[in-house]
Amino acid sequence: MEGGGAAEEEARAVEELRQALAARDLLPPKFDDKHTMRRFLKARGFDIDKTIDMWSEMLKWRKEFGADSILTDFVFDELEDVLLYYPHGFHGVDRDGRPIYIEILGKVDPNKLLNVTTVERFLKYHVQSLERLFAEKYPACSVASKKHVDTITTILDVKGVNWMKVSKLAREVVLHINKIDGDNYPEILHRMFIVNAGSGFRLLWGALRGLIDPNTAEKIEVLGETYRCRLLEQIDKSQLPDFLGGSCSCSCEGGCLRSNKGPWNQMMTSDNLSEAAPMETGHLSSENLDMEPDVQMKLENSQSSGSSSIPLKMLSSPNTPVTRKENVVTPRLITVSSTVTCFQLCHSVWYHRLLKLLVDVIKVIFVFLWRLLSLAPLFSALRRVASHCIKTSSTGEHVHMPGMKSSGPIDKDCTAPCLERLKRLEHMVMELNQRSPRIPPEKEDLIEESMRRIRSIECDIKKTQRALNRTSLKQLKLEQRVENWKDSMLSNSCRFSYCKAI
Repeated sequence: MEGGGAAEEEARAVEELRQALAARDLLPPKFDDKHTMRRFLKARGFDIDKTIDMWSEMLKWRKEFGADSILTDFVFDELEDVLLYYPHGFHGVDRDGRPIYIEILGKVDPNKLLNVTTVERFLKYHVQSLERLFAEKYPACSVASKKHVDTITTILDVKGVNWMKVSKLAREVVLHINKIDGDNYPEILHRMFIVNAGSGFRLLWGALRGLIDPNTAEKIEVLGETYRCRLLEQIDKSQLPDFLGGSCSCSCEGGCLRSNKGPWNQMMTSDNLSEAAPMETGHLSSENLDMEPDVQMKLENSQSSGSSSIPLKMLSSPNTPVTRKENVVTPRLITVSSTVTCFQLCHSVWYHRLLKLLVDVIKVIFVFLWRLLSLAPLFSALRRVASHCIKTSSTGEHVHMPGMKSSGPIDKDCTAPCLERLKRLEHMVMELNQRSPRIPPEKEDLIEESMRRIRSIECDIKKTQRALNRTSLKQLKLEQRVENWKDSMLSNSCRFSYCKAI
């Protein structure tokens, strides 16, 4: 079957990559994991040579950046101040057990954020959060959902975002984060929901969607203010904060965003997590969850004893000190690796190039107008002088100006072209001053009509997608029935052959 064939192809590619990395001495035990290799292969279109180059650069970067020991070596003391100007955090899991990451971009203040921390420390905090995601959250979610989890669901609230006030430094930081994610932590985004998107943002997204990778664009959904039903399709109401349409209202200080709610919090004990485990959860393998035998036995023993607290010592990264404290929670940061990540999407390269071009054009226009207006007094003075010259020349008098020698009468034909040019320039200046800076009503109507068409097309696309999903489910059921029929036929044939032999 097609699905089984694709899985076999991926398995062969993973094994081929593993052998190639081992032969080049590029396979530390920590990364000897099929799920990690599959993510890197997907990021490079299953091209083995390109994946090896990406893998090698990743190992080199981790050594230079110190990512392997950043969980214990780096302490982000200014986290509480950062959360004031950059509200974000993990809260709950979606219906498939993936961690949910939330950002309130409308309350982000990049200037104040960079006043309480530095770019270098913020990048280290970001990488530390990614490492903690792999070391704590993914393993806990995998145990809780009894299947492998290595992606996240992201919700970005863009209500009240002023895109024109984003500084150049903030854009550079976002682009740097995107590069770190894309090069070293690829394919960790399952789905991104951008909620409270205005008409301007939706129009911009419609233009940018065709410029980015189709696989990435497929993971991103831009929603307006009526997003609640769509979120509840993917996330249970109890896992969604009330300010996003859910029923959860965490009572701890700071609310849902600072509660760090999730399986990773529920499964922790007060013991330090000291035993080594891989960065990925790919080593956990059993029927429903890839678990090694000793881990599976510990989990079964814990569940059979009725314990609701499962130690994560066997799931955490080496020497990761994590303690469970009452009323003390630590929100985490994670920016997805996709090139159009909400912060990354909203600050995408193409978007800011368009903004920069628009700002440059406006600056040129204002400089031109300012210089033209600054010459207006000079034009008036020249006009008065020319009028005086005409008057004196018509009476036959000589024109005398300070600092100049007296000359004969001035010919009227010589001054007429200058006066005409001055009149035209004055007329142009008056027209420029009278023009309104607002968009003409007819163009606004065209924009509104375009937005209505875009919304209609989006609705048609969603309906088509739902129909395709239903068709895919029916196809899967039919394939399963055919497979079961084949198995039953094969079993009956074997029984018949056995009976005949007897």
